Amino acid sequence: MGVVVHLSDLHLASGDHEHERVLACLVRALEEDRRERGREVDLVAITGDVFDTSSLEPERAVGELLTLHARLQHVLGRGRAIPTVIVPGNHDRRRMGLFGPHRTALFDALRAAAPPELWVHVGHTGLAEVVPHTWHGLPMHLVAYDSSQLPTGYLSAGGNVRSEDLLHAVAQVGDTHPEWPLVLLQHHHLVPTPVTDTGPIETHRMSLLAHTSLHRILPALVSHADREELTMTAMGAGSMLSLLHSFDRAVLVLHGHKHIASARKLEGTRQGEGDVILASAGSAATAQRWSPRASERWSGGGDEASDPARIWPSFNVVELDETALTVETVSFGWKGRSAGQLVSRPLLWAERDGSRWRLTPTESREPRMGPTLRDNTSLVRLRTSSGYGAARFDSYHLRAITVGPGRSVDRYREVIDGLRDGSLEQRDAEGRTVLRASTLPATITVPFTAPTELEVLGALPRTREELRRAHGAMAAPFPTLALFNRYAASSARLMVEGLGDRRREAFGSVLDLGSGRERPVRLHCSEGDDRVVLEVKDCPPRAVLRVHWPAASSTA
Repeated sequence: MGVVVHLSDLHLASGDHEHERVLACLVRALEEDRRERGREVDLVAITGDVFDTSSLEPERAVGELLTLHARLQHVLGRGRAIPTVIVPGNHDRRRMGLFGPHRTALFDALRAAAPPELWVHVGHTGLAEVVPHTWHGLPMHLVAYDSSQLPTGYLSAGGNVRSEDLLHAVAQVGDTHPEWPLVLLQHHHLVPTPVTDTGPIETHRMSLLAHTSLHRILPALVSHADREELTMTAMGAGSMLSLLHSFDRAVLVLHGHKHIASARKLEGTRQGEGDVILASAGSAATAQRWSPRASERWSGGGDEASDPARIWPSFNVVELDETALTVETVSFGWKGRSAGQLVSRPLLWAERDGSRWRLTPTESREPRMGPTLRDNTSLVRLRTSSGYGAARFDSYHLRAITVGPGRSVDRYREVIDGLRDGSLEQRDAEGRTVLRASTLPATITVPFTAPTELEVLGALPRTREELRRAHGAMAAPFPTLALFNRYAASSARLMVEGLGDRRREAFGSVLDLGSGRERPVRLHCSEGDDRVVLEVKDCPPRAVLRVHWPAASSTA
């Protein structure tokens, strides 16, 4: 059974103040995971976005990567050389991963300086390259693929996959060892990944001009031009997938790019076709930001309210031989009392049956990380807005949080989101005002000692017209109230009053930012009152509870 550590999206030399701390915790996490697993690592695969931007000075960038490589060799190899394969990503080829022109200087310099155990794929003569079995020694056919080749155009984070390059690589493999799976390393995804597929292009570190161009001007010319998926998918993905099925081999694709760990199996539908498993790694050295409205504001890089959630950095561990495959994602804390904490979650278990993968469903229970809460409750009462009339709601929130056993938390910070021209007032249990905000989003601190009250005025659309005005013509006709559950909680509960007859059509969902999975949750309604309740027992950390309902057709 070979053990492969799959790292992706390191974004070295990003200039982020916390990056060195995350890298140090990554090295410690890899060492601790190897110790707990009790098995030696046979291969390290790094699937792109090694560097944060292609405009780095090559000598400095290569120096940072080789320093990290030496640290990884020390903790994983313990005196022996661990083969490491690196393929480039869009940030390695373009400025900030988005703006052209296409550059090759970083990876050319890296390949020239690489020690013998480091295989750097640059993709100059072909996008696909077979990594010799004599070099890695594992029971698989390993192909490195440069999906970041995009030599034309000025604006894109997408990639390119070509059938001819893959056909050339497979022709070199031939009929040797048909019992071995074909493992393909590339940066870009072949099917959209959850959470980020409709998310806006992140511009919190870009200039006001770039932000305005990406989120105001381009969408007026090209539909969804401000959304990640339009410019991030690999061109030719459909043809690539069909070709992978046609090889009549069990195929495993390891990729990164979207900073979300996920796994899918695509079954061959005809005789002579094989199954394809797609396994994505999260970012191994950044704590991915998540914001529901990142495209509606420009923070200039310093607004904490634009950063309500952080996803723990992670890496994947792949174990495989001729007959079996497991993929597990390992997340790790990087700051405060969570630094050094490891949380493992299985992505998939499979057995190989010829060219087919036979899956065993993994555990559905999400592991806990960080502090724990006993209860996280929000009661929201809706009323017709006093300032905007029937086009919007005013909302009155009663927030209560109690800390659970074990690791404690000093404070609970929460971002109250809504339309920008909404306002907020927070009052303590005695009715004293502790915070006023004239625009949203706004960050509040929820005390543990007593409930706190919030009055949020004019921040929630009530009608379809107001939803379209606020969020664009493609806005879903469903107003939404959300509760972000930052830490694991024995019970998280969102209660909404004031929907009137529309409560009968209300529906609930829970989005787990750690895994990217969203699922429906049944709401509880009582005939005797005007309340809908969404409750999640053993709620995982970084979960978003949502209550949705149909918007009114007019202001009547």
